[in-house]
Amino acid sequence: MKIYNIAKHLSVHHSVRILTFLRSKKQLKDLEHFNKYGIQIDIVKLSIFESLIKVLIAIVSNTPFQVAWYSSSKMKLKINEILRNNRIDVVYYHLIRSAQYLSTISDERTLKIIDYTDAVSLYLKRFAEIENNPFKKLFIKIEQKRVTAYESIAERFHTLFICSKVDKDFLEKRGIDVKIQILQNRIDTKYFNPVKQDYSKGRIIFTGNMPYYANYDAAIYFAQEISPLILKSIPEAEFFIVGQKPPVCIRKLQSKNIKVTGFVPDIKAEYLKSALNVAPMRFGAGTLNKVIESISLGVPVVATSLAIEGLPEELYKYISVADDKNEFAGIVIKILNNPSIRNELMEEGKNVICNLLSWKKIVDDFANYLESELSKLNN
Repeated sequence: MKIYNIAKHLSVHHSVRILTFLRSKKQLKDLEHFNKYGIQIDIVKLSIFESLIKVLIAIVSNTPFQVAWYSSSKMKLKINEILRNNRIDVVYYHLIRSAQYLSTISDERTLKIIDYTDAVSLYLKRFAEIENNPFKKLFIKIEQKRVTAYESIAERFHTLFICSKVDKDFLEKRGIDVKIQILQNRIDTKYFNPVKQDYSKGRIIFTGNMPYYANYDAAIYFAQEISPLILKSIPEAEFFIVGQKPPVCIRKLQSKNIKVTGFVPDIKAEYLKSALNVAPMRFGAGTLNKVIESISLGVPVVATSLAIEGLPEELYKYISVADDKNEFAGIVIKILNNPSIRNELMEEGKNVICNLLSWKKIVDDFANYLESELSKLNN
């Protein structure tokens, strides 16, 4: 959604072209949404077999496995083809794995920027700290060491963008010598606008892309450590785990009080049916859209302090924070027993929150920055 919203807003005053890997047929349908904004899409098919070979080869190198997975000679050829036939002013590289294609662009008049979104080394560091499986822990530490070394490739770009001050400070303390700017995550406030409707008084929701380690760890943690404490006070409470491709460890949680939905076509409807949203993240990095989506709809959020990193400070007062499982459960129980808390937040959502979370100003500032840097580069 981040790329979609940035591209959509930039296309109003600029010519935007997107080059991306195609991983599935479903992705083709998703890419069709760009057509209405006149955005040209170029695709390179990503072969899983070739990616697996690249990862196996990477075992005997220092290349991060996630970088090796996306290494593609076809992508390099496609970039060269586009550059031969077009004058490109700015190239925006998304995520650390795209940095390997910097060398394909030699024109010094082109502004080259990269958006890591998160400090991946910070994410892996936190992941390793809570992982108990010794084999997984070893793999994570190996990847963390490789990513930590690789992240300095950002120094070859004009600017590195990151989504939160926490991630920015972490990278700066490591001594990465590049101009770092914060590009915060936002949401589509036209879609995530608060609407009053009936909801289940005991319905607790957790959302996310479930194959993502930080998400399924948080879901398991809540189901096993926090939910039982809530059920002692509110036996009818239900915990809904909502998100595509839940792994086996999540599907096994299905029970009388825990529901695993898998993919849902309308995430907004799932939020609005719920009494509150939880984000009990124990590791990760960056900004969580699940938090800002929920509060923009007027649905209360209970989160760990890690889950709200990167959010604008103006939003903190709308979020309940707890890092201890007993305190977390206590806040959830309080909100479930006091519907007025949700009603008041929904009114705030209409009047204040949506204005704070709009993409438009963020992208306008981003565009102004790019124009200024491009002007400096070519003068």
